[in-house]
Formats: sequence, C-alpha cells, structure tokens
Amino acid sequence: MTKYIELKAVRDGQRTLLTVPEVGLFTRALTRGSLVFGGQDVGHLLQLGSPIGLRVPADISGRITNAQPERVLAPVGFGDVLYELEPITAGDHSEAQEDATDAATGGLILRSPHTGRFWHRPSPDEPAFCKVGDLVSPGAAIGLIEIMKTFTQVGYNDAGNLPSAAKVVKLLAADGEDVTEGAPLIEVKPA
Repeated sequence: MTKYIELKAVRDGQRTLLTVPEVGLFTRALTRGSLVFGGQDVGHLLQLGSPIGLRVPADISGRITNAQPERVLAPVGFGDVLYELEPITAGDHSEAQEDATDAATGGLILRSPHTGRFWHRPSPDEPAFCKVGDLVSPGAAIGLIEIMKTFTQVGYNDAGNLPSAAKVVKLLAADGEDVTEGAPLIEVKPA
C-alpha cells in the first residue's frame, strides 16, 4: 500500500511554489507545461527504497513553469521547490477540463503499478477482468501487466483516495496498450 503526502504550497506573487515536506529522492516528475490540480499525484519521493506518493494541495491548481530535474532520482531536502506554477488562463480551459477527470473530480483513477503492456483479460478467449459498470472492491483483479513475458495481476485497492467499494466508470488503457508506471488504467466512482 503506497503512502501519500501533500506538498506544501507557498505563494510568490502570481506564482505558486510547491515544496517537498520531507527528505528523499524525487522521481516521476511532471514536465514543464503540464496542468496540475488539487489532489493530483505529481511524483514520488523515495525514502529508504520505499515510494511515497506526492499530491498537490486541494486548493491549488496551475501550469508547471520549471523544468524537470536532470536526474531521474533527484536528491531533495525539506522545503526544496519541486514545482513552480503559474495560474491557469482562459485558453487552458479545454485542456483543464480533460485533466480534471484525473485530479479535480476527486482523482478516482487507478494507476499502473509498473511499466509494461496492460491486458484486460487473462487470455484472448476469456472475458475481461472488469468492464464499465462493474463494482470493484479491494483485491478484485482489473487486469494484467506484462513485463518481459511475465504477467502480474493488477488488483483494485483502496490506497490513497480510492473508495473501498467503487463502480468502474471508464477504461482508460486499451487492451494490449503499453503503459508506464503511474499511467491511468481505470476511472471509478464511489459505489
């Protein structure tokens, strides 16, 4: 089960600075220009090899203006700035609406635990693990991740902001699609 912590927000004129509240190695940073919203996962902090999910404070949104760290695992200290945000403009409205599914609407997205190929079904002649409208609870299989011909079952869990019982609203990754760690797989709503 992944632990989550909220970044600290500091206002600096029109900009908002998101700072890290703990020491560790910052990874999975978002790119310059990405829109972020309250409750959104925006990277991981590794501490003694264990990942801690980083989230945007609930009342914060904006567009990232700074570049990603040069290192995949960037050392960070307490209070270091991870993201500089500028306000979202009217022209960003349509893009913001698309990203809102992932964050502002409650962030009810189950994400891939690994990089690999995502499969909806255990084999081509069997039904999908889950489909739109299905109820899921912790431990229920929602698909498989294939990594070098090795298959790992992806189960629904209630870590973070996902409810313990939920209804599948949308399948976000296609059957056989290559996904990266943290990529959205399914969208759910409380059952």
